[in-house]
Amino acid sequence: MKPSTLERLIDQLLEDEALTQGLSESEAQELLTWLIALLEEGEDEQDGAHVRALGKRIAQLAARHRVPVEELIELVELAWGDLPQGESEDRPLLA
Repeated sequence: MKPSTLERLIDQLLEDEALTQGLSESEAQELLTWLIALLEEGEDEQDGAHVRALGKRIAQLAARHRVPVEELIELVELAWGDLPQGESEDRPLLA
């Protein structure tokens, strides 16, 4: 992804107050940091829309069901197969 496109997508994430609505400041920071990393890994502008939608859904689930953002991110990464072997085995999932 071109740097100017990436910068624009990151700015859109940071300016979208609805994206982190209902989250604590630390959870919002954690979510935004993760989403920005996903954007940096993305290959085209369309990835930006998917990342933003994913972020909104995680924020909604976290706020509505009082599940920590960190655990939701871990679940997504586990589903994607991004967690190193053994890391998820020692930690119970809390709901």
